[in-house]
Amino acid sequence: MTPSPLDRDLLDAFVPEFEAEAVRLAMVRDASQAGRALDQLRAMAAALGAPSLAALVERTAQALDPLDWPALHAGAEALARQAIAIGAAGSDLPLPDSAAEAPPEPPPAEAPATLLDREMLEALAPEFAAGCARLAAAPDAVEAGRALDNLRAMAGAVGLASLLALLAPAAGLLDPYDAAALRDLAGRLAAQAERIVQAGADLPPQEEARPTEAPPLDPDLLAAFAPEFAAACQRLGAATEAAGAARAAEALRGMAGALGLDSLRTLLDALPLEPFAAAALPGHAAALAAQAQAIVAAGHDLPPPEAAPAGSRRRVLVVDDSAMMRRLVRETLALDADFEVVGEAADGVQALAAMARLAPDLTMLDIEMPELDGIGVLRRWALSGGGAVVIVSSAARPGSATAAEARRLGVAGIVGKPSGALSPDLRERQGVALLRTARRAAGLAVEAPR
Repeated sequence: MTPSPLDRDLLDAFVPEFEAEAVRLAMVRDASQAGRALDQLRAMAAALGAPSLAALVERTAQALDPLDWPALHAGAEALARQAIAIGAAGSDLPLPDSAAEAPPEPPPAEAPATLLDREMLEALAPEFAAGCARLAAAPDAVEAGRALDNLRAMAGAVGLASLLALLAPAAGLLDPYDAAALRDLAGRLAAQAERIVQAGADLPPQEEARPTEAPPLDPDLLAAFAPEFAAACQRLGAATEAAGAARAAEALRGMAGALGLDSLRTLLDALPLEPFAAAALPGHAAALAAQAQAIVAAGHDLPPPEAAPAGSRRRVLVVDDSAMMRRLVRETLALDADFEVVGEAADGVQALAAMARLAPDLTMLDIEMPELDGIGVLRRWALSGGGAVVIVSSAARPGSATAAEARRLGVAGIVGKPSGALSPDLRERQGVALLRTARRAAGLAVEAPR
């Protein structure tokens, strides 16, 4: 009997995510991580309604007990191939004869060059970027050491000598613990990994130009300045009348002047106070908060960012642990010419790092995520973050405790996922609501999507 055709839009979103999860299974070196990857693949196969994938997941899982890494990794490759074949055919397919009996034999160990193929590099990229974010956000030497070990394992698995060379001196930054140097290393590792993925091959690390720096500022003074300035930025962004905005701006000028921060005073001079434009304030407040965060991280004043032209597009960060959901949110936002997605994150730790690095005007945030959930992100963002946040989640239903907590922490809007955590019908059923909520949060006129 010929299998029933599968929904093409669902397949287009499903196949890349299933393939990426299969490649992740092929890269893990820990039995508990392999078990979690298999659980995710099992759930995705069930959601698609593909019996061949479900059967192949169960056969691959047999390699967990007793643990057989070659068979487990070979099964992961077979899962990726089967998902790609199903995507091309548009329907479920019988398993190949070799896969029906057991996972296929692993590729010969003497051909490591195949690890640098395009698919492997593209699978490595998000995992390595997440590891760099964890390193940059590590609170102590123990967490930084774990992040470094993970990064070394990934670079070694793919044979990327340039990344291993950058990682070689990192142990010296753990004792004594040098958080600033580790954040700098995380940035250089992430940039080098991006270059490698774009080139399709390993590349020598780039030499960094050392810019002329402003005089250093007292770290204790900066530490006291940061939360006060962030709170005043929040008040400025939330102001709905001219008097409140003027008071917040005056407080910000006083703090910037006390430290001699010319870049912040330049940004404050551009505030739309006369005539008063409330809709433009969140973007200006976000730019001020991002510049202050950059100054605190650098330890000295920095050149102000170039002013964005009037009517420029709102910069959006999309945060969800599902690659399929990130894609659906991104494609929905692409229907409106006033939005530009400038970054994505797969968990709360990555989200905070991306918010600090990109200073988006708007963050579309999921609630249920690994590492740090959306409420955890909101609690930190409420203290020092910039821009606006819209929740896109099935966990924040109207009237729920989660929705109430999100509102209390200052989110600009909440959009539900219509079919649970994985909602392939998001764009069709909630697309208009998502765009209207995003426009309102970004200070844009609420109008029909273009």
